Amino acid sequence: MNFIRKEYIEEITALNPYDRFPDGRPRVPDDLLERMKQVTTEEAWGVLRGNEYHHQFEGGWMNLHPERILVGRAVTGRFVPKRPDLNDVVEKQGKADGRIGGQNSWVIDTLEKGDVIVIEMFGKVVNGTYTGDNLSTAIAARTGGTGMVVDGGMRDYQRVFEMSNFTGFIRGIDPSAIADLTLTEINGPIRIGQVTVLPGDVVLGTPTGVTFIPPHLAQQVVERSEDIRLRDHFGKMRLSEGKYTPGEVDRKWSENIEADFTEWKKAQKLT
Repeated sequence: MNFIRKEYIEEITALNPYDRFPDGRPRVPDDLLERMKQVTTEEAWGVLRGNEYHHQFEGGWMNLHPERILVGRAVTGRFVPKRPDLNDVVEKQGKADGRIGGQNSWVIDTLEKGDVIVIEMFGKVVNGTYTGDNLSTAIAARTGGTGMVVDGGMRDYQRVFEMSNFTGFIRGIDPSAIADLTLTEINGPIRIGQVTVLPGDVVLGTPTGVTFIPPHLAQQVVERSEDIRLRDHFGKMRLSEGKYTPGEVDRKWSENIEADFTEWKKAQKLT
């Protein structure tokens, strides 16, 4: 069993326009990730739908910190219900690869700065607690303070909640330890609710939920959001000046308003 297959990752993310990590994952630039933190769920959703990506948003989470925005590059892991013969093969491969600790820690060991760990665990909460305070601390340390998206549970909530450099989206909390699960793949396609997530996708977690953005659409999402924010600022400014009526601004702009907007951007050196 080969957990990380560089050639396969490169094949399934062939539209990626950016550099890659040594394992083949797309490396969306840091500055783009920073700009992504200002994007709303709806702005991202609109661009994705416009490009025929209809299943990139998943809601219904327990959000550890709704006041924080989670952005990073996806590192994916898939777990299935434990089957002894399969689990024996996985444990044997892990030992041959020099992996240490439980299988849930193996994915964490691959994380880089700016990553977000995304785990498929079919919604399991009881005995499906992917992390507690120790592994959450490890995720925060390796990623530089991002977090996780786990279609399963978490334990040690009171301790994890106190962490200033970690957030997460989970399905629930439980005091039990992780059990009866087997890791079948690292950095392959996974299913999170209705979304198919690929390694290197940009994870955008907001109070609304989590959106998974393919790398080749990341710049379009960011630029669309920035244009919307600029138009909102311009429209409100012109309304406060009394130049236009609300009915003129709160709809598709006329050619005159568009021309005014273009001239204003030139004067502000925004083009």
